[in-house]
Amino acid sequence: MRFPYVIISWIVYVLLTFAGSAIATHHAQAQALDPVLFEAPKPLGDVRQNLREPDPISLKIVSGRLEPGLRPVPITWKGFQIYPLLRVTERYDSNIFATENNEESDFVTIINPSVLVRKNVGRHHFGFVLDADAKKFAKNSDEDNINFKTRLNGVLEARHDITFPFEVSYTVGHEKRGQNLSANFTTEPIEFRTFGSAFGITYNPNRLALSLVGRYNHVEFDDGKNSAGQTVIRSDADRSLMEVEARAAYDILPNYKPFVSVSYTNTDYENGDFQNGSFSGPERDSQSVSLLAGWDFAYKGLVEGYLGAGYGRRNYDSNAIEDVNSARVAGNISWNMTKKATLNLALRREIAEDNQILNAAVLTQGRLKLDYEFLHNLFLDAFVDKALADFQESSREDEVFSLGTGLRYVINPRYSVSGHYDFKARESNVPGLDFDRHQLMLRFNARL
Repeated sequence: MRFPYVIISWIVYVLLTFAGSAIATHHAQAQALDPVLFEAPKPLGDVRQNLREPDPISLKIVSGRLEPGLRPVPITWKGFQIYPLLRVTERYDSNIFATENNEESDFVTIINPSVLVRKNVGRHHFGFVLDADAKKFAKNSDEDNINFKTRLNGVLEARHDITFPFEVSYTVGHEKRGQNLSANFTTEPIEFRTFGSAFGITYNPNRLALSLVGRYNHVEFDDGKNSAGQTVIRSDADRSLMEVEARAAYDILPNYKPFVSVSYTNTDYENGDFQNGSFSGPERDSQSVSLLAGWDFAYKGLVEGYLGAGYGRRNYDSNAIEDVNSARVAGNISWNMTKKATLNLALRREIAEDNQILNAAVLTQGRLKLDYEFLHNLFLDAFVDKALADFQESSREDEVFSLGTGLRYVINPRYSVSGHYDFKARESNVPGLDFDRHQLMLRFNARL
């Protein structure tokens, strides 16, 4: 496994036009069609999630709730708050390769150490995360892999109403089998590496909130081999992405904010699409423009979230690839139905690209999730998820259906255990790409 050093110099010169206080963090993910919804947009690097509404009886959603006596206790050293964590997971997978035929089951052991460090320096806030995981399969040792990611972010406060959020991240990971969108199957998971950075400015003098953020992401892939010994090319997906997003919001009432966001993205691929033994295919360089307008709200801890709609367009430099435009939807709403139950609805519709497919796809997805507090230290979660990928310039359509449920038992601030069951099924009108997959997981968490 290779851990190269990535050195990237990035300068963004832009004039502040309009922007918003909540900067949606962009992830240059190796798999754009992962049927797991992005988190709700939050201020980039801002760990101060302060709501303005002074309601002492407001509730937290169940997934973020824990009695004070059970909350993790950090190690404190010279003003640093350190949260070390070790997770050990044993998982049974009924179809580890996520294939339609010749299904293979196996047990996998996952060791996942991580550490979170927080530090406040005056009015400035900093956070650092180091996370790794090692997967060991009982029978299929070729599937063993080690992943690593680290992220540094923070908020520099020039004045009370002007802040500068920033973030730098680096990841070494492997493509997930369930996200393989082609029939050219590699004997080992493909490794990828990503470098990401972002810097922004927010201005919030009163009810008006403006922000501007620039992002840079670079991703590169290894190539692999299939069962016949032939090379499977992924390096034609190596690319860099530069994005500028402006956002504006206004407090009509405390915690009721209409917002509008405009972003421009330039995607630059290093090679053309690999065809006929060389990188002679079309280059997927493109420019994207996206508009999203909506409402960010919170009401007494009973209902909170955001909902927006808009438009997106991606224009390709190559005439061999058709330009794509689509309506946009983004939303994440949490509703405390009772003091012990939270229902979450998440929606998105956007233009997406995947490493293995030449043309873009329009991804539409919805997720419904229930969190329930049986006891002060015993929590249940259950979800159902449906995603549709409509591939442009072809008749291909993929539907991915997922559901799952699990329990989490918090023994004390240091130890907890959890168990989960997940089911995933993909139906594609391309022969040979359907699959069903069942996963059972037991996890032990130890805060050192």
